[in-house]
Amino acid sequence: MHSKRLAYFGLLGRFADAEFASEALFAALNLIGLYHDSILVRAAESLEPSKKPIPSAHNKYTRYWINLSKTYQRASFALTFLQYTDVLMEMGVQKKWGKQAKWRLITTIEFIKVICRIILFYKTQERTVVNPTIPRREIDPSIFNQEENSTTGNQTWIGQNTRCERDNLSSVINNNTTFNNNIINDYLMSKVLYSEDIRKPSELVHRLHGIGKFAELLYIIRPLIYVFALQKYGNRSWKPWVLSIFIELLAKVFFDHFYKKKVPGGYRWISTLEKEEHKRRIRLFLFYILRGPFYEKFTRPKINNFCQSVSNKPILSLFGGILRDYQPLWENIYFYSASS
Repeated sequence: MHSKRLAYFGLLGRFADAEFASEALFAALNLIGLYHDSILVRAAESLEPSKKPIPSAHNKYTRYWINLSKTYQRASFALTFLQYTDVLMEMGVQKKWGKQAKWRLITTIEFIKVICRIILFYKTQERTVVNPTIPRREIDPSIFNQEENSTTGNQTWIGQNTRCERDNLSSVINNNTTFNNNIINDYLMSKVLYSEDIRKPSELVHRLHGIGKFAELLYIIRPLIYVFALQKYGNRSWKPWVLSIFIELLAKVFFDHFYKKKVPGGYRWISTLEKEEHKRRIRLFLFYILRGPFYEKFTRPKINNFCQSVSNKPILSLFGGILRDYQPLWENIYFYSASS
């Protein structure tokens, strides 16, 4: 999300309130994209089974719970909305009502996020909360054009023994006289089924219990504990920074212990979806270099030295200027580096 946000800030620093306008554009585009995704999903339901794209493990899992539980659906969309708009709301409140109101807003947002994740945790029968909690966009709009074109000719054939309808070879390759192996390979690979493709959606993520359940709940409440610690000790104190990273590391140790624990038949296997989620959480550790006293004592001096050293170099000076433009945002906007 943070990497996508950078693409919308080309006007940053060029005129007053440019960062607020850019963040509003970022939030609006994400919310509009969310609506467009729902339209594509509804349209894809009318496609023939052979034309429907095979969903990823993430989409298969999240859509299963969305369809199963209205509470999960509301909580997941509420959480996604807050993740898209938290920076914008923080900027607006700080600009209009000041820092005290800003920290009340931050506490409220983090509290609502914790509540949403706890709801998701229990509605999925105590499973790891994956991010994003809603399905990703995986539907290519061009498939609808292909569906329209397929009605102009016979694009399928029926097996003599199985009587199953299959795609005709001519519908797979382009209307070229040259036999395109790459297109054939891509098509065949898209039809390959892996072990997780045939599992039930609820089996794609393990149910947690014992130390695994404690680890997930600890990870969920970590951002709220961090906010309370910041308000008590201040942003320049090492206590909130150390406490937050300690909680994350402790949760990771507990997760590792849970998955390495022996069960009947051997060790508990970890699914692809769980691997992706835990890798994402490890990557979020990088945001600690932009927080609190670590940023003040180590990261900011390095950035300032780099920007100063490249100020007279043609291409690198542009990159240094962008870093300087973003420094006030990292330093003054909590949700830029919150990773919540």
